Amino acid sequence: QRSLENNSGAASLYHLAAMTSQIAPNTNAHWNQQKVLETVRGLTQLSQQEKTVLEQMLQRENTKIASVIQASATVKELELSLVALAKQFAANSSNRNEETKQEVGEADLTRREINSALDKYSENKVSVQTSSLKAILKILQKVEKKPNDIRTRRLQLKNIVVKKFITTVKGGSELMSACGYITMEIGEKKTKYLVLKDAKVEIVRLAISLIQERISDLKSGGPKSKAVAPRPTKVLCGCGFWGSSDTDGLCSQCYKKKMFGVPDKNQDSKATKKESKNDWKLSLKRARVKLSAVHRFRLGVKKESRIIQKNKKRCFECNKKVGYLGFECRCMYVFCDLHRFPDTHKCTFDYKRLHQNKLKKDNKVVAHEKLERLD
Repeated sequence: QRSLENNSGAASLYHLAAMTSQIAPNTNAHWNQQKVLETVRGLTQLSQQEKTVLEQMLQRENTKIASVIQASATVKELELSLVALAKQFAANSSNRNEETKQEVGEADLTRREINSALDKYSENKVSVQTSSLKAILKILQKVEKKPNDIRTRRLQLKNIVVKKFITTVKGGSELMSACGYITMEIGEKKTKYLVLKDAKVEIVRLAISLIQERISDLKSGGPKSKAVAPRPTKVLCGCGFWGSSDTDGLCSQCYKKKMFGVPDKNQDSKATKKESKNDWKLSLKRARVKLSAVHRFRLGVKKESRIIQKNKKRCFECNKKVGYLGFECRCMYVFCDLHRFPDTHKCTFDYKRLHQNKLKKDNKVVAHEKLERLD
């Protein structure tokens, strides 16, 4: 077995050989492919997996192994350079495997977080869920198209769309945080934004696919939608009418009798009915008298004895037929177009008093106090 010092020396030799060699592979005459294969199989420092990797590189005529063969002059140099190349390839492959494992682990974690956020969406109504998920889907699709654009990765929290479809919806903020969004204060005014710092296209595509699946489930009435109630069936009631299974096989009248009971019609006597009829008539007459008195007082009608105009489809002065096109004066009488003015029909309305009341109402008294109050 070779020592660690020899391995480090082999690595340095390999780097020097790679820098200096510019000749095409397999051009050296004294290094035959069969001879190189024998030397690779005879290396005790390497594992079987590393040997197979080197053999595959030889069969494919890789440029790296060809440069190593071209640079080495003796068998010892060839062995050292092959060992260094195998170790370097193994280290690179292990790093690649770790990176892929990390990526797979991140994808599984984001999938779990997105699914948990989507489970919280079930607390909302179906219409709210679909509208919110469609809005978030549009945002993520824009990020997928332009992942390096800052404007697509920033969302202001004061925005109406963000308020309506993300922050106020149960599970909306959790879904955005699962996709990689963080709340940040930007600018001098410190306005709050939802910012996607690292726009990883794979995570964005995963979120888009999961959201699309959820929207399709909601539209088709999938497992997460509410169960549809069974339709009621017709049942013949004992009275002869049709009832339904919702009302225990009874018709509407029988069901009301069963649930609420039937009031006795003989309780209300005829005397009580007559009294109730007379009561509302008397109250209506009193109300009319009161309203007419108030109306006359406010309009300023004189307190003289008045003649009541029974037929208001004729002029009160000339008895001309006016129908519904008559003019009602402030003195409470209806006139034709010739006698509609106050000077043509001897109007009894007090216009002077009306204007005095109006002036009192509009022009308030403004006067200084004669004595100052001492607090």
